[in-house]
Amino acid sequence: MFRVSTFGTHELSVFNAMQTQKRLQDGQIAAVTGFKSQDYAGFNVDTRRLLSMESTVARIDSYQRNIETTERRLKAMETNVAQLHDIASEANKLLVNALNANDGEDLQLHVRAEKMLEQVAGLLNLKHEERYLFAGARTDVEPVDLTAYDPTDPAYNPADPTTANAGYYNGDTAVLSGRVDESMTLEYGITAAEGSFENLIRGLQLAVNGGVPGSLDRATLEQSLDLIGDAVRDIPDVRGQIGANLSTLEAVKDKHAQLKIYADETIVDTEQADVAAIMTQVTADQVLLETSYTVTSRLSQLSLANFLR
Repeated sequence: MFRVSTFGTHELSVFNAMQTQKRLQDGQIAAVTGFKSQDYAGFNVDTRRLLSMESTVARIDSYQRNIETTERRLKAMETNVAQLHDIASEANKLLVNALNANDGEDLQLHVRAEKMLEQVAGLLNLKHEERYLFAGARTDVEPVDLTAYDPTDPAYNPADPTTANAGYYNGDTAVLSGRVDESMTLEYGITAAEGSFENLIRGLQLAVNGGVPGSLDRATLEQSLDLIGDAVRDIPDVRGQIGANLSTLEAVKDKHAQLKIYADETIVDTEQADVAAIMTQVTADQVLLETSYTVTSRLSQLSLANFLR
């Protein structure tokens, strides 16, 4: 029994005991799990910092996924562009030989040029992870269709055979891009209608048209040689552009990696408990709580008769 004059003291003792009990329970859980708290509220003043760092990590992970996707596409494109340059170089040598040799008709120029043209179309119709990479935004359509392509078609001004003719192209003019940082969207797309590719395709088609044995058309083959020579010169610039984009991605990726290390370390420092210190506190709270319970139990048993004995 408690008198009115001691009721407040009793309530305070009970409150303190309950707080100690809760701290003891939290400490025991923290010692087992290794975390200071099982919810954000338990981190007190560190909650905002923890939420901020977790948000930072989530954003970085999203950017890193975009970077990895973009890197895979660029590397696939770079490989094919390198092969396009090899084909252009081979075609250039073939045309030089055909124009200079007395037995040019024996080189089967039209057959070999047509084969190269098919290879070029295949390389530009690259499909990577269910997307055609050289088609602009029309990633579901093969960008190159040579079925009805004719660089001297009247629709493309036959009076000026040097006029570019990308009539083979089924894509659009959009440029692929990817968000790689909060303040950076990288444009990296190259279409099959790019100038050096158009020169190569038009030059090879002219080689097919003008390289038929028995009716070699020297003027057409010279034009073909000029176009393919331009392709040999310019395709490395396209590859260099891809390489520059890859370098940019690498730099941004390194920046994200450093920031993520800092954010992860901050999260660990905020979340993880000092188990040794917690076990010391748990032991102290156990002693305090047992003492509190003992005192409270003895006080509850006191009566006037027991006090006067």
